[in-house]
Amino acid sequence: MATVPSVSAEGKSPTVSVVIPTLGGEHLLDTIEQLNRGSIRPQEILVCIPYDCALRVQADCFDNVKVLVTKSKGQVRQRAEGFEASSCRLVLQLDDDIHLEHDTLEKLVSTLLTLGPDNVVGPVYFSATSGLPLTEFYTGLKGMLFNAYELIVRGLPWGVKRMGALSSIGACGGVDPRRAADSILCTDWLPGGCVLSHRENLLVEPFFPLCGKAFSEDVLHSHYRTKMGIRHHVVCLAKAVIQPPDRRVSTASAGSEIKARLYVANVLGGGRARAFLAALLDIVRRQVVHLMSK
Repeated sequence: MATVPSVSAEGKSPTVSVVIPTLGGEHLLDTIEQLNRGSIRPQEILVCIPYDCALRVQADCFDNVKVLVTKSKGQVRQRAEGFEASSCRLVLQLDDDIHLEHDTLEKLVSTLLTLGPDNVVGPVYFSATSGLPLTEFYTGLKGMLFNAYELIVRGLPWGVKRMGALSSIGACGGVDPRRAADSILCTDWLPGGCVLSHRENLLVEPFFPLCGKAFSEDVLHSHYRTKMGIRHHVVCLAKAVIQPPDRRVSTASAGSEIKARLYVANVLGGGRARAFLAALLDIVRRQVVHLMSK
């Protein structure tokens, strides 16, 4: 079984830039505080925010935070401007509502330094409310039904082979560390909420052409990194905590998500009819879960 190595033989770590695209969300300052309390303190934290939202950020109390007022609005474009402005050897892209545990960044840095350039690494995501991984692989009848749905509708492998897999329509499998065979998994994609890269491997081109919320941008980002020869890895001992996603669906958000997923399927070479069906069923399933949770 693979293990997470130490940062370096000398006990020193390289400097890290953190790039956070945001509109000034309510969890931003908590995310920054959590980062700065970690076992590796970032050299710089670039808060990338468009001009019309810049007054929402009050980060003067952090000596390593720089507010970068971006020329454009949109998660992918804001992040790309942060990438270009970053100055450190390693760069972490981070969503503004994700909290890293005390040694998570250290584990990501250690792993990436060992793997070397042309690799990117990410953590496992846990729910802030339940304390459990966001991805769970079920057993028994429930497991068979989920596996059948993922295979037939979304085009993903059966069972644990689905971990980290990416289908031709852009469907992607998460990682459940309780079922992982190794502590470092090579995957086809990484969620965009927390990814550590070597600076020379950053993708700064505007690869997401759609307006509004960037549905499936992490799938596109992973696809283009793969085309650049970059490999993806999940560090199962590195933990990121996130508020459970809001599963409510509006007509506008459903339309934007379907449009994005059809675009992704076209880029990846998957069938548009299957991508449409999968997107529609996923949206209905999330809405049902939301209604049942009330």
